[in-house]
Amino acid sequence: MRHPDIAPATRAVSLLLLGGLLGNVSQAAGESSCKALLQRDFGQTLDAPTRLTAATVVEPGGGVPAHCKLEGYVAPQVGLELRLPASNWNGKLLTQGCGAMCGMMLGSEACAEAVSRGYACVTTDMGHRSLPYDGKWAYNNPVAEIDLGHRATHVATLAAKAVVAAYYSTAPRRSYFRGCSTGGRQALVAAQRYPYDYDGIIGGAIVFYQLMGPPLQLFWGSTVNLDRDGKPILDVAKLPFLATAVLTACDANDGVKDGVIDNPLQCQFKPESLRCGAQRGAACLTDAELAVVQRMYAGPMTSQGMKIMPSGQLPGSELAWDSYFRGGKASPNYGFGVEILRYLAFPTDPGPAYDLTDFNWDRDPQRMSLSLFSAGNPDLTLFRNAGGKLLMFHGLADPAIFATSTTAYYNLATRTMGGRKDMEAFARLFLLPGLYHCRGGPGTNYADMLGALEQWVEQGVSPDMIMGYHQTNDARGPVDPPVGFDPKTAEFSRPIFPYPDRAVYQGAGDWKDPGNYRRGHYGVGSSHFP
Repeated sequence: MRHPDIAPATRAVSLLLLGGLLGNVSQAAGESSCKALLQRDFGQTLDAPTRLTAATVVEPGGGVPAHCKLEGYVAPQVGLELRLPASNWNGKLLTQGCGAMCGMMLGSEACAEAVSRGYACVTTDMGHRSLPYDGKWAYNNPVAEIDLGHRATHVATLAAKAVVAAYYSTAPRRSYFRGCSTGGRQALVAAQRYPYDYDGIIGGAIVFYQLMGPPLQLFWGSTVNLDRDGKPILDVAKLPFLATAVLTACDANDGVKDGVIDNPLQCQFKPESLRCGAQRGAACLTDAELAVVQRMYAGPMTSQGMKIMPSGQLPGSELAWDSYFRGGKASPNYGFGVEILRYLAFPTDPGPAYDLTDFNWDRDPQRMSLSLFSAGNPDLTLFRNAGGKLLMFHGLADPAIFATSTTAYYNLATRTMGGRKDMEAFARLFLLPGLYHCRGGPGTNYADMLGALEQWVEQGVSPDMIMGYHQTNDARGPVDPPVGFDPKTAEFSRPIFPYPDRAVYQGAGDWKDPGNYRRGHYGVGSSHFP
């Protein structure tokens, strides 16, 4: 049923599409339609009382078409940003995840990319305003922690569906979620706790708090390189030397010397081979530096040597360790870890006096109260029964969240859901060799995950392979290709098969040609992925 406030604007936009003769009138009508939403009462939206506070018509540019950009909130404090195409809406809604602790509209740029695909898109600050690595908002604030934990994503989606229905006079016919890192955690939480919100979900580099993974590896990596005075032991200037040594040892294990370690858990690199002898310098590791490297690869453990995580850093990630090592206690990851421990990790927040070095590895992992943020429930029955499709991905060179956390969860969920055939009917995992945390890296750093999910949900075409691309010139771009990406400009491409399968070079032909790869296996159940 059309609402009288927006029907005239909708007709004006239609005339513009038909003839292009009413440009000025239609532009004014489009702006009127966008701003008219500010007068609409969304306070009665079920479970998500919403208020829009700002509306702007964004002119086309950079491959992104004209669209209505809206700001607002869901009571009491979940901030929203929506982008609604002024024309050629594809009838679908995408909820875009954020990163770190959110606190800003970190999904805004990705929403602009979604608009270029015809999507209406919404993102959220997850219930608080802060910098992404700032946790002070959570200090003795359980309401805000609940929003970050699970509520904000859900209510933002409910609000967006109501606004979309008002703007276009019809509800979205499909709803999707896309996110990486914290956005990956949002994705799994949605599948586990709100299985009816989305037809399809994309979750990358998932923060599995329940598996005690990402927080612990963040604390571990930020402290193992500090001496007793809090100064760095291994300088970031030695990371390229270390990375080169690892590549020399393991790059060709897959039959191709391409600067990418395809199967890092098969890499038998021995850091001890780099120990300094009588001569010291940039081309060796002192005993103290060697101990740091060994502990990074080993991962978090107790004082008795009991491992707490499936693995430590994987070979091939070394060049991305700088966020742990750069600046010692001034490093980005050290500060992030401190904020988590002070304000989110424990049942009672220890507050601003607590330091990362106060963390006790024998006692404190068990004390961490992170159930609000966990995404480790392997029972996805309701999401499956609702017809949802889940596409997960993880970079094998990710230094922030180890891919072994994701494979451990996926293996557990596969057993819970009845085995590989039953799991792959609705959920699949893709591992991308050489991808850093959500983006960048020497491997396949682009892959059209959203396009693959659309085909799965809307056409019933299961993603038996997704083509991956490497692009150095824009290596910090998102995994989903940016607006205007031309696959012909990629430096190389490679098929990506669903885990536990992988692409294997056939032994002949140009290694940059994806046609020279066959479907192989990671070797699950042996010494490879847990």
